[in-house]
Amino acid sequence: MPCRLSTRHAVGLALALVVVPASAQYGSSTPDVQPNNYPPALPARRGPGPSLNFERLGEIALPGPLTGRTAWIADGLVAVPVEGGVARVAPDSGATPVMTEGSEPPAAEWIVSPNGKRRYRTTQEGLVEAERRSRARRGWSRSWRIVAPNSILSPPVLVGLRLCYAGLDDRVTCVRASNGHRLWAVDLGDRLSRALAIWSAEGSGGTAGEIVLAVPDDGASVIALDAYDGRRVATYELPPHHHFASPALVVAGDRIAIARKGYDDREAALVLLRLTPPAPTGTPSAVPYNGAPPLIPEPSGR
Repeated sequence: MPCRLSTRHAVGLALALVVVPASAQYGSSTPDVQPNNYPPALPARRGPGPSLNFERLGEIALPGPLTGRTAWIADGLVAVPVEGGVARVAPDSGATPVMTEGSEPPAAEWIVSPNGKRRYRTTQEGLVEAERRSRARRGWSRSWRIVAPNSILSPPVLVGLRLCYAGLDDRVTCVRASNGHRLWAVDLGDRLSRALAIWSAEGSGGTAGEIVLAVPDDGASVIALDAYDGRRVATYELPPHHHFASPALVVAGDRIAIARKGYDDREAALVLLRLTPPAPTGTPSAVPYNGAPPLIPEPSGR
């Protein structure tokens, strides 16, 4: 005898066949793949991404030891806190640091957009907040807010229409500045409490676009990420027993300055780098890629 289904059971069976579980739609949820990433936030890139290498321009010896406080840029000079004051130095090989009395970098709780209509900040509690200027209230009103998975100890950076920030969850994250929609997130394998920096190819006459520079807390390297999709473009590693002790600072258009300390705390220097296109195949590199100082042959004595 054929089995007859009631109308209610028939409707339930039809819904069960039509409704697809979220896991089937989006795939398994992992730290790098979350359902809210779908559909893809970014259109497919047209043409290849940037191809760059770190070039070491030299080092400037600093009066050590470093204090551990952050370095900053003041009037085109790099200011590095050291014991006894602040060493200020021009980002040129052979420059001599000038000692000045101790001071602090300018505090900026909010990062304001170039047009002055929006502002952004991060908090140690792990919040990323955006506000927009309100004409009616003659002040600011909340635009959006993100609760990050861990503390954020450094301010965000604006990259055109994007906002990038880094936290103690080991990640650099980039969202749309207009609505906080996540575009990409990259795990760099160590906590990130130092400020990010933006290097622009326009300042160096190139066409690579904008690059996000991050110095993880282990201080072993500085990492360049493509601001478009977070792809790792280049990594500059220090020799053993040397550690970066400041964020990357972009000065003089295309130069990157980072304070470092050596095995001995009194050994300190300002490392000068630059991002350049890779040399043509077969061209010897003038500077070792691993960040070690170039080898200078000893005189033979003959």
